[in-house]
Amino acid sequence: MRKAISYVLGFAVGLLAVAPPLNYNIPVVINSYAWLYGFIVAALLGTYLFSVKFPLALKILLAYLFMGCFLSMAPYLSFNAYILVIVAAWAFLGFATGEEEPVLNVVAAAFWVQVVMTAAQLMGADKLMNFDRPEPVFLGTVMQYMRFSSLLAIMTPLLILKNRLYIIPVLILCILSRSSSFALAVIAGATAYLFMTMKKERFLISIFAVLALASYYLWDAGSFKTAFTCGRVHVWGDIVRTWVMDTSHNFTLPLRGPMDWKSIFLGRGMDTFMPLFPVFKHDMNPFAQAHNCHLQLLWELGILGYSIIAAYAGRLMWRLRSRPLYIAGLVCMMINMFFAFPTRMTQTMFMMIAFMGICEKEARRIDWEGV
Repeated sequence: MRKAISYVLGFAVGLLAVAPPLNYNIPVVINSYAWLYGFIVAALLGTYLFSVKFPLALKILLAYLFMGCFLSMAPYLSFNAYILVIVAAWAFLGFATGEEEPVLNVVAAAFWVQVVMTAAQLMGADKLMNFDRPEPVFLGTVMQYMRFSSLLAIMTPLLILKNRLYIIPVLILCILSRSSSFALAVIAGATAYLFMTMKKERFLISIFAVLALASYYLWDAGSFKTAFTCGRVHVWGDIVRTWVMDTSHNFTLPLRGPMDWKSIFLGRGMDTFMPLFPVFKHDMNPFAQAHNCHLQLLWELGILGYSIIAAYAGRLMWRLRSRPLYIAGLVCMMINMFFAFPTRMTQTMFMMIAFMGICEKEARRIDWEGV
């Protein structure tokens, strides 16, 4: 039974990893009995997790998110998000108690699907998604280079966990994709792994990391320049200002307003960034995402919510301190979260939950065996 559940979860991860962007919308139905019942069921399932073996920090997080729905500036959106959070929590429990082999095998299969698609696109032979365009609009099955590279960055820890030789095709795709966020994630993950396994050579490893970063910058200076001029870094200041201040009534630039302590500590509500950030920024066409999951979580959940997540991640890394490969994978994901939005992509979020669940399972084994 456990293995069957692992296969179901594994194929769910794999299918989402190769899912092309689909045009769909979920209509907002107010006062729907079915929707109300769905949320109450989610609340019941979330509360039940308090009685099973589930990380304490995540139990606290679930309670915090449930109460936060009622304090949100857009409660309907937060209630919807809570339903998805409970689905994710149960999936995490399945990954933490199941077998990782089916999951790793399916992720590897999804990776090779992306590799074949990308090869056809880069050679101008894609007759499926780009229709022989010399400059592909899609890479793999994902539109836009940054999103595709984020998918690969999140895949990398699972691939390396399956077989360390996967670092070779990962590095090749890292170079070909021309994505600074992918490169930074891989370099950070590799550096963390080498630091933990080659303690006497840490000075040389530091030099290697700097050289690797400098070399990639020379190869792909364009994406770095875009990020620091008109790209993601440029908008981060606006995100911080609209999080800590109430700028909704000030239409002058730069954005200013009174300090919003409720927002600072509790955030503006789960899944409210996309509809509310334009209101506080007075720009109806800003970045659709923060391009920084850490800032977006602070914006939505406040210091308290983000601190709970950070506490769990820090505790998990401490428990895994004897497992360099797992630590490197977590570092890779967290660095990509600084420059992309894998927590907001269908293709990557479930994969992140899978890796976290596998890490939790390994940490429990260490706790039990004391190794």
